[in-house]
Amino acid sequence: LTFAKKLNEKLSTTIGAVVLSDNVAPLARSLSEKEIDEVITIESPGLSSYVPDLFVAGLKKLVSEKKPKAILFPYTPFGADLAPKLAAALGVGAVSSCNGLTWEGNKPIFTKPVFNGKLQASISLDASPMIVSMERGAFPAWNTRGAAKVIPFSCDLSGEKVRYRSLGFREAKKASVDLTKAKIIVSGGRGVGKKENFQIIKDLATALGAEYAASRPVVDNEWTERDRQVGSSGKVVAPNLYIACGISGAIQHLAGMKKSNVIVAINKDAEAPIFSVATYGIVG
Repeated sequence: LTFAKKLNEKLSTTIGAVVLSDNVAPLARSLSEKEIDEVITIESPGLSSYVPDLFVAGLKKLVSEKKPKAILFPYTPFGADLAPKLAAALGVGAVSSCNGLTWEGNKPIFTKPVFNGKLQASISLDASPMIVSMERGAFPAWNTRGAAKVIPFSCDLSGEKVRYRSLGFREAKKASVDLTKAKIIVSGGRGVGKKENFQIIKDLATALGAEYAASRPVVDNEWTERDRQVGSSGKVVAPNLYIACGISGAIQHLAGMKKSNVIVAINKDAEAPIFSVATYGIVG
């Protein structure tokens, strides 16, 4: 929503949310309390689970009627799958994992990480609608409340060709924690020295009411659980406070935590790359 507001500073259009489901009412009701203009609902029995062909068909019909300037997705497994499928169906371009926005006159320029976050690419989209998926934590939450109108969009999907569909759903083994929702994270790296020392990281996390996490070398050495790994091959997090202890700051780790609001880095190496993104640095 924050990204939509920024984009709309020069696009000057309405902002709407779209709900596709076999039961749109609960989510539509929740979204109507956001500061947007409308909530558009597409309701069909075939949308009880994620069937890409039907989701694309419904959105394609919506685009044909509403002619939006942009369609925004979260960069989640759902968004990463649906956004390019919709772009291909519409014959337009798409930007995935966007984390910034600048302008050239009235043309938006989207930035996204490339080469594991080592570089940022600047991309413009010439065709309409612009399709963009956004990196988690790239923009702060927009918490202003509103009263959007809910508008049903009549859309018959019964005759649509479905090339593949879900055969069922099995609950995955639950991770011990969802780091992406943590407000405070204390993370330990190879610099803590040995497995026994990692208990200090856990103790600090407990004292702060936080979650503990780790860099990849710590996980590879089996000092802690794999679902605690932060980085490009682990979890991407954006807590209010991230404390990095003994983490040098490899590109892969920075890609997973550099969007944190406040970063405190503790490292004995004053030249460690982690200090380049730290709000506060402690050498010791």
